[in-house]
Amino acid sequence: MLIFNCSKAFAEFIEPKKPGPAPLVGAPPSQHPSEDAPFLIDADDQPPRHVQQWLVHFFRIRRKPCVVAMDIGTRYAMVFSHLKKGDPEGFLNAFATRLVNEMAFAAQSAGMMGDFEAMLMQFLERHSRFQFFLRTERSTQAHLKDAVWMFDYWCEDAGRVLETHEECAAIDARINNTPRNIKGRKDCIFPDWEMLCEWLKAFGGLTAEGEAALRTRLQDMARQKPFPDVPGHDSFNA
Repeated sequence: MLIFNCSKAFAEFIEPKKPGPAPLVGAPPSQHPSEDAPFLIDADDQPPRHVQQWLVHFFRIRRKPCVVAMDIGTRYAMVFSHLKKGDPEGFLNAFATRLVNEMAFAAQSAGMMGDFEAMLMQFLERHSRFQFFLRTERSTQAHLKDAVWMFDYWCEDAGRVLETHEECAAIDARINNTPRNIKGRKDCIFPDWEMLCEWLKAFGGLTAEGEAALRTRLQDMARQKPFPDVPGHDSFNA
């Protein structure tokens, strides 16, 4: 199950133009995402076995509507600047496609198998149900604001709002390579490492031993290439 915890701005942006019998964005079942479990029911009328909690916010850059989604558990973020107001289907499709694409690419870059079609089918099957709640999460919100700042910075550097999948994915890579401190975690984390490990455990059968080896490999890769590629000013304007 996917749960999108929406800021007020995103709730107003994503609500369908043709209202249904009930609002798309509803009241949350609890005050904090970590307390939701007893109240959630999946498509088979059973408690969901897999839940991803995301924080989503709407903002504008140069008057263009933009959206950032951040996974609460890993702080993994994705930015979107081509979404339409009142189109939840468009958002969900862009969200799932981007996430699976990025995970398949990350897995392949780390020397792991990354079958895009198989991953997408498993992801959609596991998260066939989704809910939108009007709720924020203070700790994640601080990191989300930083992601917004970084996207704004790169748009300013480019002289325009970055729109294509490739451009936004490049910004995602830089945002997710930023170390984050999370309460309860002894050391800072890198969201791209955390999401990749979570993803491969969920969809690739990654064991504890395999995860330890993968993290060592990611550390070695980071030493050789400290920052992911982000297209420069010239390539943005090409």
